[in-house]
Amino acid sequence: MRSFTVGLLLSSPLVTAGLRTALRGISGLSITELSPADTQEGNMTEITDLSPSLMIVDSFTATECPSEIPTVLVTSIQLPESAVKRHACVLSIYDSLDTIKKRIKNLLEPASDTDSRGNDLSPREKEVILGIVKGLSNKEIAHEMNVSVNTIMTHRRNIASKLEIHSPAGLTIFAIATGLVKIEDVKI
Repeated sequence: MRSFTVGLLLSSPLVTAGLRTALRGISGLSITELSPADTQEGNMTEITDLSPSLMIVDSFTATECPSEIPTVLVTSIQLPESAVKRHACVLSIYDSLDTIKKRIKNLLEPASDTDSRGNDLSPREKEVILGIVKGLSNKEIAHEMNVSVNTIMTHRRNIASKLEIHSPAGLTIFAIATGLVKIEDVKI
Protein backbone atom coordinates (compact mmCIF):
# COMPACT_ATOMS: atom_id res chain seq x y z
CA MET A 1 0.00 0.00 0.00
CA ARG A 2 1.36 3.39 -1.00
CA SER A 3 1.46 6.23 1.49
CA PHE A 4 0.68 9.83 0.68
CA THR A 5 1.21 13.14 2.42
CA VAL A 6 -1.38 15.86 2.05
CA GLY A 7 -0.67 19.37 3.26
CA LEU A 8 -3.52 21.57 4.44
CA LEU A 9 -2.76 25.26 3.92
CA LEU A 10 -6.04 27.02 4.61
CA SER A 11 -6.85 30.39 6.11
CA SER A 12 -9.81 29.06 8.13
CA PRO A 13 -9.22 26.82 11.16
CA LEU A 14 -12.82 25.61 10.85
CA VAL A 15 -12.38 24.49 7.22
CA THR A 16 -9.03 22.90 8.12
CA ALA A 17 -10.63 20.87 10.93
CA GLY A 18 -13.51 19.88 8.68
CA LEU A 19 -11.20 18.65 5.92
CA ARG A 20 -9.05 16.77 8.41
CA THR A 21 -12.23 14.97 9.54
CA ALA A 22 -13.42 14.41 5.97
CA LEU A 23 -10.11 12.83 4.94
CA ARG A 24 -9.83 10.63 8.01
CA GLY A 25 -10.14 7.02 7.02
CA ILE A 26 -8.33 7.20 3.69
CA SER A 27 -5.75 4.47 4.10
CA GLY A 28 -2.11 5.44 3.71
CA LEU A 29 -2.88 9.15 4.03
CA SER A 30 -0.97 11.39 6.40
CA ILE A 31 -2.21 14.95 6.84
CA THR A 32 -0.03 17.87 7.82
CA GLU A 33 -1.50 21.25 8.72
CA LEU A 34 0.51 24.28 7.73
CA SER A 35 -0.13 27.80 8.92
CA PRO A 36 -0.36 30.53 6.29
CA ALA A 37 1.89 32.64 8.55
CA ASP A 38 4.65 30.02 8.21
CA THR A 39 4.70 30.34 4.43
CA GLN A 40 4.53 34.11 4.03
CA GLU A 41 7.31 36.26 2.61
CA GLY A 42 8.74 33.56 0.37
CA ASN A 43 9.43 31.08 3.15
CA MET A 44 8.53 27.93 1.23
CA THR A 45 10.91 25.66 3.13
CA GLU A 46 8.15 24.14 5.24
CA ILE A 47 6.18 23.10 2.15
CA THR A 48 9.30 21.98 0.29
CA ASP A 49 10.54 19.96 3.30
CA LEU A 50 7.13 18.33 3.62
CA SER A 51 7.29 17.20 -0.04
CA PRO A 52 3.54 16.57 -0.19
CA SER A 53 1.78 14.49 -2.79
CA LEU A 54 -0.90 17.16 -2.78
CA MET A 55 -1.66 20.51 -1.15
CA ILE A 56 -5.18 21.58 -0.23
CA VAL A 57 -5.46 25.37 -0.35
CA ASP A 58 -8.04 28.15 -0.48
CA SER A 59 -8.06 31.32 -2.58
CA PHE A 60 -6.10 33.19 0.12
CA THR A 61 -3.25 30.67 0.31
CA ALA A 62 -3.12 29.26 -3.24
CA THR A 63 -0.34 31.58 -4.39
CA GLU A 64 1.87 30.45 -1.50
CA CYS A 65 2.40 26.95 -2.93
CA PRO A 66 5.20 26.07 -5.30
CA SER A 67 3.74 25.52 -8.78
CA GLU A 68 5.22 22.01 -9.09
CA ILE A 69 3.06 20.69 -6.23
CA PRO A 70 -0.50 19.75 -7.30
CA THR A 71 -3.13 21.77 -5.45
CA VAL A 72 -6.79 21.27 -4.61
CA LEU A 73 -8.67 24.53 -4.27
CA VAL A 74 -11.36 24.72 -1.56
CA THR A 75 -13.99 27.36 -2.19
CA SER A 76 -17.41 28.42 -1.03
CA ILE A 77 -18.41 30.01 -4.33
CA GLN A 78 -18.44 28.94 -7.94
CA LEU A 79 -15.42 30.37 -9.71
CA PRO A 80 -14.84 30.90 -13.42
CA GLU A 81 -12.85 28.23 -15.24
CA SER A 82 -9.94 30.63 -15.72
CA ALA A 83 -9.57 30.99 -11.95
CA VAL A 84 -9.37 27.27 -11.22
CA LYS A 85 -7.48 25.84 -14.19
CA ARG A 86 -4.12 25.77 -12.42
CA HIS A 87 -5.49 23.45 -9.72
CA ALA A 88 -5.78 19.67 -9.98
CA CYS A 89 -9.30 19.78 -8.53
CA VAL A 90 -11.78 22.16 -6.94
CA LEU A 91 -13.76 21.25 -3.83
CA SER A 92 -16.72 23.17 -2.50
CA ILE A 93 -17.33 23.49 1.21
CA TYR A 94 -20.82 22.25 0.33
CA ASP A 95 -19.60 18.93 -1.18
CA SER A 96 -20.55 15.79 0.69
CA LEU A 97 -17.91 13.91 2.69
CA ASP A 98 -18.09 11.04 0.18
CA THR A 99 -17.48 13.41 -2.75
CA ILE A 100 -14.49 14.98 -1.00
CA LYS A 101 -12.96 11.60 -0.16
CA LYS A 102 -13.59 10.27 -3.67
CA ARG A 103 -11.96 13.24 -5.38
CA ILE A 104 -8.90 13.18 -3.13
CA LYS A 105 -8.53 9.41 -3.59
CA ASN A 106 -8.80 9.81 -7.37
CA LEU A 107 -6.06 12.44 -7.34
CA LEU A 108 -3.73 10.39 -5.17
CA GLU A 109 -4.36 7.05 -6.85
CA PRO A 110 -5.61 7.67 -10.37
CA ALA A 111 -7.60 4.90 -12.02
CA SER A 112 -5.51 2.26 -13.69
CA ASP A 113 -5.71 1.53 -17.44
CA THR A 114 -9.48 1.37 -17.33
CA ASP A 115 -10.98 4.67 -16.32
CA SER A 116 -13.89 3.98 -13.98
CA ARG A 117 -15.44 7.40 -14.47
CA GLY A 118 -18.93 7.01 -15.80
CA ASN A 119 -19.57 3.59 -14.29
CA ASP A 120 -21.92 5.14 -11.75
CA LEU A 121 -23.97 7.11 -14.31
CA SER A 122 -27.65 6.24 -14.38
CA PRO A 123 -29.34 5.37 -17.69
CA ARG A 124 -31.17 8.71 -17.57
CA GLU A 125 -27.90 10.60 -17.05
CA LYS A 126 -26.48 8.81 -20.10
CA GLU A 127 -29.54 9.94 -22.08
CA VAL A 128 -28.88 13.52 -21.00
CA ILE A 129 -25.24 13.21 -22.15
CA LEU A 130 -26.46 11.93 -25.52
CA GLY A 131 -28.74 14.96 -25.83
CA ILE A 132 -25.88 17.31 -24.97
CA VAL A 133 -23.64 15.60 -27.52
CA LYS A 134 -26.36 16.01 -30.15
CA GLY A 135 -26.34 19.73 -29.42
CA LEU A 136 -29.83 19.84 -27.88
CA SER A 137 -30.83 22.52 -25.39
CA ASN A 138 -32.03 21.63 -21.88
CA LYS A 139 -35.59 22.29 -23.04
CA GLU A 140 -35.20 19.99 -26.06
CA ILE A 141 -33.66 17.22 -23.96
CA ALA A 142 -36.48 17.58 -21.42
CA HIS A 143 -39.09 17.32 -24.18
CA GLU A 144 -37.37 14.28 -25.70
CA MET A 145 -37.17 12.51 -22.30
CA ASN A 146 -40.63 13.71 -21.20
CA VAL A 147 -39.35 15.34 -18.01
CA SER A 148 -39.08 18.92 -16.73
CA VAL A 149 -36.20 21.26 -17.53
CA ASN A 150 -35.40 21.31 -13.79
CA THR A 151 -34.91 17.54 -13.90
CA ILE A 152 -32.47 17.92 -16.80
CA MET A 153 -30.57 20.61 -14.90
CA THR A 154 -30.36 18.29 -11.87
CA HIS A 155 -29.07 15.47 -14.11
CA ARG A 156 -26.47 17.84 -15.59
CA ARG A 157 -25.26 18.85 -12.09
CA ASN A 158 -25.00 15.19 -11.08
CA ILE A 159 -23.13 14.32 -14.29
CA ALA A 160 -20.69 17.19 -13.74
CA SER A 161 -20.13 16.06 -10.15
CA LYS A 162 -19.63 12.40 -11.02
CA LEU A 163 -17.40 12.94 -14.06
CA GLU A 164 -15.80 16.24 -13.03
CA ILE A 165 -16.50 17.46 -16.56
CA HIS A 166 -18.18 20.84 -16.78
CA SER A 167 -18.44 21.63 -20.49
CA PRO A 168 -20.40 20.21 -23.44
CA ALA A 169 -17.13 19.76 -25.33
CA GLY A 170 -15.66 17.75 -22.45
CA LEU A 171 -18.78 15.60 -22.23
CA THR A 172 -18.60 15.00 -25.98
CA ILE A 173 -14.99 13.84 -25.74
CA PHE A 174 -15.90 11.62 -22.77
CA ALA A 175 -18.87 10.11 -24.63
CA ILE A 176 -16.75 9.33 -27.71
CA ALA A 177 -13.81 7.98 -25.68
CA THR A 178 -16.03 5.65 -23.66
CA GLY A 179 -18.07 4.48 -26.65
CA LEU A 180 -21.29 6.06 -25.41
CA VAL A 181 -21.65 7.65 -28.86
CA LYS A 182 -20.07 7.25 -32.26
CA ILE A 183 -18.27 10.20 -33.73
CA GLU A 184 -20.82 10.31 -36.57
CA ASP A 185 -23.55 11.09 -34.00
CA VAL A 186 -21.83 14.29 -32.87
CA LYS A 187 -23.45 17.48 -34.19
CA ILE A 188 -20.88 19.75 -35.78
